[in-house]
Amino acid sequence: MQEMPLFPLQRVLFPTVALPMQIFEQRYLNLVKASLSGDQAFAVVPILEGREVGATPQIHHWGTAVRICDWSQLPNGLLGIVVRGVQRVRIERSWAQDDGLASADVVLQPADHERPMNECDADLGELLKSFATQMGLSQWYIDEGLTDVSLAWRLADLLPVDRAAKLDLLAEDDPAIRLSRVRAWVLALSQR
Repeated sequence: MQEMPLFPLQRVLFPTVALPMQIFEQRYLNLVKASLSGDQAFAVVPILEGREVGATPQIHHWGTAVRICDWSQLPNGLLGIVVRGVQRVRIERSWAQDDGLASADVVLQPADHERPMNECDADLGELLKSFATQMGLSQWYIDEGLTDVSLAWRLADLLPVDRAAKLDLLAEDDPAIRLSRVRAWVLALSQR
């Protein structure tokens, strides 16, 4: 278990998935500065109740530890960062610091044993490529190192499925079950 700062968001962020963000609240500017200067991870956690701005919201008990992989000043003058999910975390206890930044005692979940994507999942790989290309997100979702684990996480991120299903997927420990659930989502969506 370790203490980790939290960045609550209205969305579910999965490991291996990249997310561009605009930073404007002082507490998050401080978090980004500390993260960049110390190469320190923080966790993105889904909000269950409340908002991203203002008071500390109620959060889910699962999140994703992230690393900042890029940053820049945006045309609107705000700080832009890109984070990439590294590994799942389970939130044991959370609290708000004096500046409103949420922190938690987290348990880092073991890294998944990743295997190269196999032929029977090639259809899902093609679907991921198609979605990412149509959405102009190829640089964040497609790479030469696509594995069974990253395929499930990245496709789950792009699929228009219920948020509760995505929260359940984040809590699932077994990579084979995660990929099976994502395949079931694709099948259900294709029958609409």
